[in-house]
Amino acid sequence: MAEVATGDTRNAVVDDSQKAYQQAFEISKSKMQPTHPIRLGLALNFSVFYYEILNSPDKACQLAKQVCA
Repeated sequence: MAEVATGDTRNAVVDDSQKAYQQAFEISKSKMQPTHPIRLGLALNFSVFYYEILNSPDKACQLAKQVCA
């Protein structure tokens, strides 16, 4: 949705998506091993979200580095 929505709808979708990603990421950190495929996939998708949707390559790289640390 975030890729095609515009205006206020896009803002709402992006905000909701970021909250959902953040919540899922926190859960994955507390419930899964760092090398669990679902946790790694979530981190990859979340970093792509930062890079492509929020236009924040620095935050995307920071998240990717956090996963690899």
